[in-house]
Amino acid sequence: MSESAFASVLEQATACPKSLDRSQVASLLNPPGPDQERMLWQAAHLRRVATMGKCVHMRAIIEFSNYCRQDCLYCGLRRSNDRVARYRMSSDEIVDAALEAYSIHPFGTFVLQSGEDPGYDLGHLAVAVRRIADMTRSAVTLSIGQMTDEDYSMLREAGADRFLLKFETSDARLFRHLKPTTTLEQRLGCLDSLRKMGYQIGSGIILGLPGQSRASIADDFLLCRDGDYEMVSIGPFIPHPDTPLGQAECTVERCMEATASVRPTINAVAVARLLVPYAHMPATTALAVLGREDDSWRENAPSSCLTDARSLALAAGANVLMLDVTPARYREFYAIYPGKSGADGDVVSDFVVQAKANIHALGMTICPGRGDSPKMPWGRGDSGVGR
Repeated sequence: MSESAFASVLEQATACPKSLDRSQVASLLNPPGPDQERMLWQAAHLRRVATMGKCVHMRAIIEFSNYCRQDCLYCGLRRSNDRVARYRMSSDEIVDAALEAYSIHPFGTFVLQSGEDPGYDLGHLAVAVRRIADMTRSAVTLSIGQMTDEDYSMLREAGADRFLLKFETSDARLFRHLKPTTTLEQRLGCLDSLRKMGYQIGSGIILGLPGQSRASIADDFLLCRDGDYEMVSIGPFIPHPDTPLGQAECTVERCMEATASVRPTINAVAVARLLVPYAHMPATTALAVLGREDDSWRENAPSSCLTDARSLALAAGANVLMLDVTPARYREFYAIYPGKSGADGDVVSDFVVQAKANIHALGMTICPGRGDSPKMPWGRGDSGVGR
């Protein structure tokens, strides 16, 4: 695509994102040069400031179980991986981790995440959700996979506000190949059920999956747009060495080479911001891990973003930073991809300070409040708009 044609599509995306078709979305994801790439990032940043404000929501994530019944071909938690040490945190441990983190920083949201663990007592999880919500007044997001409607409903009644469930790819055949124990139809059905129950919904994609095409990736973004999710997450594909997609060359370095690179992921975050302007979007931990292996992203980045690839994502449309406050004794075992466990270090207070410094270096501030979707009747006030 020519530079002028790219500029024309970018202008259309800014003015009327719902009018874009598959080919136009695909062209935005692939700027013809570094100048057009910076134009894309700037357009996304301006849209983010207009819709979500200039502050960043810092959210705490607690990974409470690494058991999983699914057998995804790239994830280190897959049920067939017998090399991972499995663990489950008790309800008290989850609450203690949340309260310790809250004493360091008043996180407006706690994300409770696990594999799809059929052995975890959801009654115990419901107790943890209620206690965290009552003791901190923070929002609670769950990221625990596909479940029955009855389970979703019970956790919603316990006080869970949001649910994150990525569809990962909109290509049904590719989805079935990469996730042989479930289907895209089932995944999207869960998202529909969660919406009907009143959850704020998060979904998103993995960029760089083997078998993805430009057309299918564009379709992923159209699904994000048309799904009108309250949260959209774009993460780069990083296969774990102890998985079928990581074992061709079973080293961390080779797995990193198999991923999407940083700049295409940043471009994808920017496009997502233009297409879903009122969604919360994280600068993912996977992006930070990948940024340490792939230095090329620094060539076109502003000087304020050079310390961490997540800073560039925040400057290009993202507005959420997830910090892992899982107890250190468990953190290394939640290895969905290589390098994740040490992404921020071991001491929560230290990486909270560093995260704040990175945010302030961008000329941004820390958002107060729970960070509910601005689409919610009560959410506009603490979304960050105007800050």
